[in-house]
Amino acid sequence: MTGERRHCGGAPVIQRFMRPGASSSLIVEHPAELLYMCRAEGTQSAMPRAMHRHDDRAEIVFIREGQGTHIIGGHEYRTRRGDVLIYNSGILHDESARPEVGIVAYCCGFRGLKLRGLPVNHLVPEQGSPVLASGEHHAAFEGLMQLLYDQVGQGGSAEVCHHLLQALIQLVGRLLERPEPRLESPGYDLGQEVRRYIDERYAEAIDLQVMAQRFKVSPYHLAHRFKAAVGCSPIHYLIRRRVGEAQSLLINTQLSVAEIAEQVGYRHPSYFNTAFKRVVGVTPGGYRKRYLSE
Repeated sequence: MTGERRHCGGAPVIQRFMRPGASSSLIVEHPAELLYMCRAEGTQSAMPRAMHRHDDRAEIVFIREGQGTHIIGGHEYRTRRGDVLIYNSGILHDESARPEVGIVAYCCGFRGLKLRGLPVNHLVPEQGSPVLASGEHHAAFEGLMQLLYDQVGQGGSAEVCHHLLQALIQLVGRLLERPEPRLESPGYDLGQEVRRYIDERYAEAIDLQVMAQRFKVSPYHLAHRFKAAVGCSPIHYLIRRRVGEAQSLLINTQLSVAEIAEQVGYRHPSYFNTAFKRVVGVTPGGYRKRYLSE
């Protein structure tokens, strides 16, 4: 766009005109459908949401205030005010705020988006970074997220919400036009191979020794390579993977705590309760009660 200054009745007026031929880098083959808007702060942001994924939707998260640690697709990110996080469908992610700072964040969930060259419900390519700095677009992201949140909460027009969501997605496209650093290095990565192994077998009886035998390396070497690739120890990741699945089951099913414990890999409910409380800060029963009451 270009700007020109004009005067009307002695008061300055700034006019801005669209640049001829301006277009988006995102080619939408099917528009997204808004599912929900969330705003996390206070006690909500203090409770970590451990490793989980959504196979039928994607999410855009905007951190309005605070700092946190997010593991997305097997990489750890130190996130902060103004960051935009993209969770493609099927991507495992783990969310926690820094306790001394906390987080205020908006989350927009949607489905049905099809961009040219990407699978359904994918907003960034696999090799792209899922964490983007909003930079000069910070105010625009905050304004759009707040508008969407208010519209949904007030039972606003579905058409208004639809167009606001499409604008939000196009704004993400503006950020994606900037070159992003690649985190992956070419070739075999033991740490990422171990992460995939844990993601597939988290409910089995595995520990550091079992994994070291599977990959034919020493436990020390495996743990060192895993932390370099993912940002935490293999056992820490395994526990959060199990707890994240348990959180989803507590929210979305009527299974008992004991049944959930066994389903995510804990043969003794007492061990499960201890691990869950250490990660989330409350017991499984307390988490279910608090989440469903909000």
